[in-house]
Amino acid sequence: MSPELEMLVLCARVLLSTSEVSDLRSATRKRLRWDFVEQYAQNHALRPVVGHVLTLHAKELIPQSTFDRLRERLVQNAQENLVWLREWMRLLAAFAEAGIEVVSFKGPALALTAYRNLSLREFMDLDLLVRPSEVAMAREVLTGHGYTLDSPVADHTTAGLIRSKNQQISFVKERERGLQVDLHWGLSSDTVSTLLNLDQFFASSIVETEGEVSFRSLAPEHLLLLLCVHGTKHCWSNLRWLCDLACHIESKPALKWGECLQLARPSGTELTLAHSLLLCRDVLGVSLPDVIEEYSDKHRAASLLASQARDFLFRENTDDSRYIDDRTRYREVLRYRLGFQTGWRWMRAADMLLRRAFVPNEADWAWLRLPQALYFLYYPMRPVRLVSQRLAMRRHQADSR
Repeated sequence: MSPELEMLVLCARVLLSTSEVSDLRSATRKRLRWDFVEQYAQNHALRPVVGHVLTLHAKELIPQSTFDRLRERLVQNAQENLVWLREWMRLLAAFAEAGIEVVSFKGPALALTAYRNLSLREFMDLDLLVRPSEVAMAREVLTGHGYTLDSPVADHTTAGLIRSKNQQISFVKERERGLQVDLHWGLSSDTVSTLLNLDQFFASSIVETEGEVSFRSLAPEHLLLLLCVHGTKHCWSNLRWLCDLACHIESKPALKWGECLQLARPSGTELTLAHSLLLCRDVLGVSLPDVIEEYSDKHRAASLLASQARDFLFRENTDDSRYIDDRTRYREVLRYRLGFQTGWRWMRAADMLLRRAFVPNEADWAWLRLPQALYFLYYPMRPVRLVSQRLAMRRHQADSR
């Protein structure tokens, strides 16, 4: 890890515990490329955290220009998040009036409950969870408040909306640029062998109150599992996702770890949970209870998967790219995702590969718009699109050499 990336990790660790302030100050005295520190902080969506921690513990040790920019971003993020907060509260009131039960997760909800400071977490949208039967009603509420559907869908019927492979659709507010809502009605990913139990998530949801703000949130144990699934889905390529998980754990000392393990078994997320927690321990120094250490030891593949995730996390890239689009990266991601297919592994792996090859998703609908009567053609067209995409990628790589 470069000293600049190490600075990001130390800032995150100090946010969680001030016991490492001396290490942070020592690292700050090194000859750092501060422009790289700022770029990495931006790429990993941690500029507010870095600015906050360095302001508190090492202000006099960093270049004034760097301090000014980080401080400016911290203030700007606080102002932007207040706008999000007002919009979030307005929408929750509208959903309540329509009789739609909504669970909020990530975004401002996580900033308030895990970070305990609205200004410390960057986010670009509101994540709202509703039941599948209420997706159409939720869409009407959002469109009635100035939002337009921004996700490609097979068609605009209720059935067409919920065909989304990702079990979510996005809405944007064109009159106020930057406002986006991601409406979810399911929780799954390529590494999860079965869907997470949505009814159970709603039944165990709780009302959180932070100051004058009240909202329905996932139970801490369910949110922990969801954060693990989300980071794994994206190959842990962003340090902010790991910081989310660590802050959530530290903010919930009464977390019921036994219940977390019980939730993981029926959904096939044991390895997702185990390797995510090992990654959180090894990178950010989060203390895990003995029951989790023993649990992870039983799942021997967890250590290997955590090592792979760490490689993804610290693959240095000073541009804003999250993924390296080459054949090596593609094979690494595929090998990582196949590593979660336990039990009848070859059958699960084959099922995952077949779904990825033939089940259409939003990208296919955006690639070519077909009338509803011809929707069945998306299935044979998906492998055609994937092959053409790979060929175009190879041509681009050849031209760039």
